[in-house]
Amino acid sequence: MMLAHQCSARTYLALLVALLFSILLLTAHRLHNGYPIDLPHLPDGLRDHDAGAGQKDPQRDPEIETSSTEAGGSQSQAGASGTGSASSDFCGRDWEFLRSKDLGLTENIVYTRRCVKPLHGDVDRNALGNIKDPLISSTTNLNLNADCSREAPPPCEPLVLEVPPAFPEPNGQYGHLLFGIASTYERVKESLPVFAHWLADTGAQLLAVVADADDPVLKPDLKALEAQYRDHKVNATIVSPRFKESLPRKNTKDEKPKRPAAVEQLHFLLIRDMLEASTPQTQWLGVLDDDTFFPALHPLSVALSEHDHTKPAWLGALADNWISIKIWGYMAYGGAGTFLSVPLARELDPHLEDCVRETVVPSGDGMLRDCMYTRTTTKLTIVDDLYQNDIRGNPAGFFESGRRVLSIHHWKSWYQAPVSIMAAIARVCGDCFLQRWRFGTDTLLANGYSISVYRDGIDKIDLDRMESTFDEADGRFDFIYGPFRPRLPDDKKKSYQLEAVDGGFGKGEKFRQLYVHRSKRDEANTQAVDEVVELVWDI
Repeated sequence: MMLAHQCSARTYLALLVALLFSILLLTAHRLHNGYPIDLPHLPDGLRDHDAGAGQKDPQRDPEIETSSTEAGGSQSQAGASGTGSASSDFCGRDWEFLRSKDLGLTENIVYTRRCVKPLHGDVDRNALGNIKDPLISSTTNLNLNADCSREAPPPCEPLVLEVPPAFPEPNGQYGHLLFGIASTYERVKESLPVFAHWLADTGAQLLAVVADADDPVLKPDLKALEAQYRDHKVNATIVSPRFKESLPRKNTKDEKPKRPAAVEQLHFLLIRDMLEASTPQTQWLGVLDDDTFFPALHPLSVALSEHDHTKPAWLGALADNWISIKIWGYMAYGGAGTFLSVPLARELDPHLEDCVRETVVPSGDGMLRDCMYTRTTTKLTIVDDLYQNDIRGNPAGFFESGRRVLSIHHWKSWYQAPVSIMAAIARVCGDCFLQRWRFGTDTLLANGYSISVYRDGIDKIDLDRMESTFDEADGRFDFIYGPFRPRLPDDKKKSYQLEAVDGGFGKGEKFRQLYVHRSKRDEANTQAVDEVVELVWDI
């Protein structure tokens, strides 16, 4: 009997030892494979960082913390099985992207990341998409001076968005388009990155007439500048003006001729320069301002193809400000893009100098209008979605209105907008640029421009109306943009502006958009914390 009890005790002890050993093995395996560790909750969702001391907890470096938002997102921890690989990915290019000096984010940021799966199809891009779940479903507190590799990566929750098909990749198929600008050397030089956005690899020609090409002090090197454009795969020809001084106009005959020739006259006289640069393939001459921007060339080419290039044709858009039309008249405004068929340009060519001498208007657009009406029977044909953008101040109402745009103007003078960064998304999903989606009850995404969070919700906001954010958004703009809705104060609308993009467009690559809400830097020198929403698009 005693022997039986002893055997039972030995058996029980052996089982207990085996169980404890199994638990130790399992724990070691989980730690080795990087399973998530619960991170401490930080006061007010932020961590105070003592930059001066630079001392860190030797057991844990809690610079990354994840929490759910109040918008209904589930509690989420930064990590999952396979975190080792994910952490390595995030701590490489992703981390350096956030830490970029050019971006200039605060040391601590509140960060959200969504992995977007674009569902390409025949969708109505003008319709407001409606997604019941919140866009900002969880947030992670990051210290950008921390050692990223010591923490699990922030979550990247999946998001499916229905978008139009991608545009065909440029492969020299737009040789039927020839664009021309007249400007100064410095402006042509600084415009290179933006022109490259929509002209690189397209086969379309760009002719730039440099007004101050003969400046003895500046001594511009046109050939070197042309080579820079071609290095960026832009088929550019950069030349000095054929007219070295301005032609006298009807009301300036007694004035001394201006040297160099006025840019406005050179803008009109581009017609002859472009005809000489044209090829048998050329169908349309696009007379542009140096800050005319096309988000993509494909939809513009499609719009032009709806018109007969073998006959005289004058295409363009009116100004969007009625006062401009009252002053300058009914004509194609060059900032939106003016397009002439080759037959029409040839009809105008013999009359160009006389048209300058006979006009009383100083603008190149006005000279073209007067010459068109006095020398031809061709009348203006309006092309939808070309925009002159005669707006000043905050352009958010325009870019958040959901409208499709073929051209944008005045983006670096009358208002500020990083158009080449904004329109990069067109490489991913074509006409999805500025397409809109509503998320949950309070958030609007205007793709490529902003994310807006409405404090009192979005249900009572008439999103079919343009918000009157820019200066003098009143009756003078109604015929293009109206009707308007009142502008919301900043405390009722929180905006995350697109500030940077990164990545590639090849199959299997990722394309990133960084939307930033800048924290106010006040005089009290309290620690500012920027908020960042990153959308990572699958290609």
